[in-house]
Amino acid sequence: MGISLKSIDTKFALMLSLIDGIGPVKYKKIIQHFQDCNGFIANTDSEIFSECGLSDKQISVIKNFSSWKKIDQILETAVRMNITIICYGQDDYPEYLSNIYAPPIALYIKGNIQNISKPAVAIVGSRKPTAYGRSMARKISSGLASRGLAVVSGLAWGIDAEAHKTAIEVGGITGAVFGSGLNIIYPGDHRYLAEQILKDGYWISEFPFGTKPERHNFPRRNRIISGLSQAVLVVEAAEKSGALVTASIALEQDRDVFAVPGQADSPASGGTIKLIKQGASVATSAEDILESLGWDVSQKLNQFEQRTPAAYIKLDPDEQKICDIIGNGPAHFDELVRNLNFTSSKVSTILLKLELTGLVARQPGNYVARI
Repeated sequence: MGISLKSIDTKFALMLSLIDGIGPVKYKKIIQHFQDCNGFIANTDSEIFSECGLSDKQISVIKNFSSWKKIDQILETAVRMNITIICYGQDDYPEYLSNIYAPPIALYIKGNIQNISKPAVAIVGSRKPTAYGRSMARKISSGLASRGLAVVSGLAWGIDAEAHKTAIEVGGITGAVFGSGLNIIYPGDHRYLAEQILKDGYWISEFPFGTKPERHNFPRRNRIISGLSQAVLVVEAAEKSGALVTASIALEQDRDVFAVPGQADSPASGGTIKLIKQGASVATSAEDILESLGWDVSQKLNQFEQRTPAAYIKLDPDEQKICDIIGNGPAHFDELVRNLNFTSSKVSTILLKLELTGLVARQPGNYVARI
């Protein structure tokens, strides 16, 4: 990391993260000189403060910081939610993420913390993908996860969800990067998916508890998605897409960028075609990514987790009702909500569970069909 200190005091790091005008770059300068708040307060060398880029006001705020109760509440919430907080400069901070230009000051992590440092590929794309986009996301995510690579994405609708779900289905590792605090799952309909991710994967965020998923949070989230990964794959994206922002950030972080080619005249492929024209590598399989990065593709590192045959899956009454409705052909999502008199959130949760067991599949136009 380029930091000589053995460990940074967590309370000191969290305090710095809460002060206006102190971001990751300035924070890095501060912790090169100070390991904790006592050391900062004891310093009388104004040149060191100047090297840190601190204003007189910021120096005063740090020396007279009085909101330690808020820091204690953050730490207590983390313990209650079984969340680990790792700050930049501490031993367990993910090495790959530490090398980006502006690594997060604090990471809030829930799940299998050891798997955060595993080799990973980010898979991102449209929130409204075509059937082709969904299929390619599942194919490549499956190939990567079954070989022991972690699949990182942002828990969003569409390609993100397909990547996460498929990694789980093959018994692989997947990590979800939040654009909110970890106590706020967004979108809410992905609560069940988020819980499944924790079987062997993780949630991660730089945002404190209670932070809502505001629009301006997502570019910051995207730099973590690419920062945790050795490569970024864009499966399907329009010409103006958040996935292209992630790809752009990945290039700035010196990550390899791959794109799945799509139909030339399809609006859903405009962004990926643009990326390929700009030099992104073409990927139509997991092997394309693995070989390009020099990784061994000769064998699968994880055994596939066989899904239970549909005939032996025990459904609860609500799941059975949905399967009965779509048994004779695809049904629209709104039709399910209307006929069952369930909330849309409840229907989404049930459908996600049925997708993970391999019983149903989403189709274009918001239709659902039996497999």
